Amino acid sequence: MRAFVLVVTVIGLLAGACAAPPPERTGVAEHTVDPSFVHGTDHGDTDRLAATVVSDAQDYWSKAYPATFDRPWKDLDGGFFSVDTGDTSSSPPCASTVSEVEGNAYYCRSVDAIAWDRTALLPVLREHYGDAAVAVVLSHEIGHAVQQRADLAQGQPLRLEAMADCFAGSFLRWVSDGRAPHLRVSPDQLDEALRAIMVFRDPVGSTGAHGTAFDRISAFQTGFAGGPGGCPDVPTADVAEPVEQDPNVPLDEAIDTTAAERYFGELVTERGGRWTPPRLGNCPNARGPVDYCGAPPRVSIDRAALGTIRDETGDQAVTTLVASRYATAALAQLEEPVTGKAISCLTGAYTAARPALSPGDLDEAVQIVLTSEALARDARGRGSINGSDRIAAFRSGALDGAGACG
Repeated sequence: MRAFVLVVTVIGLLAGACAAPPPERTGVAEHTVDPSFVHGTDHGDTDRLAATVVSDAQDYWSKAYPATFDRPWKDLDGGFFSVDTGDTSSSPPCASTVSEVEGNAYYCRSVDAIAWDRTALLPVLREHYGDAAVAVVLSHEIGHAVQQRADLAQGQPLRLEAMADCFAGSFLRWVSDGRAPHLRVSPDQLDEALRAIMVFRDPVGSTGAHGTAFDRISAFQTGFAGGPGGCPDVPTADVAEPVEQDPNVPLDEAIDTTAAERYFGELVTERGGRWTPPRLGNCPNARGPVDYCGAPPRVSIDRAALGTIRDETGDQAVTTLVASRYATAALAQLEEPVTGKAISCLTGAYTAARPALSPGDLDEAVQIVLTSEALARDARGRGSINGSDRIAAFRSGALDGAGACG
């Protein structure tokens, strides 16, 4: 029986690639592993990467699993399967036909094996999101094998998927810390991998098992920050209100600053400051779709750029970018450090406090936080941090409020 299927289509990947990928990508494997142990391998470059990922992942769990669950780790009995989905004579585990594997990577619980589509999934991931995305996807599937061994494979599908995301995050932290035998992941590569996680989110209004982009990235970062010990109890966010439809509002409504002025004005006043709300206006040498400048405080916007963002990502992406400039103003007027982390955190707190915030809105906000450096820049164009750190700070504010923002 096929279990815990992770589904992605080429169309979905391309639709999710709103930001242009970098012109050149570097690999994550310093040395690759011979994929001869992979059933059905063609011994090509894609399978060499996949074999390297699963080898390092099992090496990680050989150490992390005993330390976490106080029992020895056992490598997968059923092994690993590379599937050419154009070959109808293939017989991958937990699948009645090879077409069921197309665009998929999954853990087959009944035979303790992992299979992946090497023709329509992994090459597309590599092209659009880099090799680190392959590491995230396959380590997620090994996360399901961890659940099976730890007797954690029962419960709500959404919780099981979040746990696997968390386990994947703990593995990627080990890799990013330079402790893996073969793999290395830079902050930029990790940001690209997080973009791939957003593509695997459930559609708004669906009852799918994988969760929203916010759910998935939150779970991943729980493991990345805290290790595997907290993954069995990884929290599920309760930030947005479920809706079936999430239409975009007009650009002028998305840019409207009334709510941001009120929220950040109250925040400044509560902290003993005096609030002078920024006005929309031109900033000298403005950078990006939004910018902030002081004396007097102003927020500069590029309507054409914001219109494109609204059309490609959504109205909440625009609102989030504009709100980040009011967060910058609040920090400046409180004479608190105007850092990328503080700006991102306050932007998350503001976003979560908005009435009738939908899962679609929250995912649009997450996407722009991850992809836009402009969100975390201070009045001098400094203070920006990488996307994964912006997301971590945004998540902290969204879940714990402005009090968590320093």
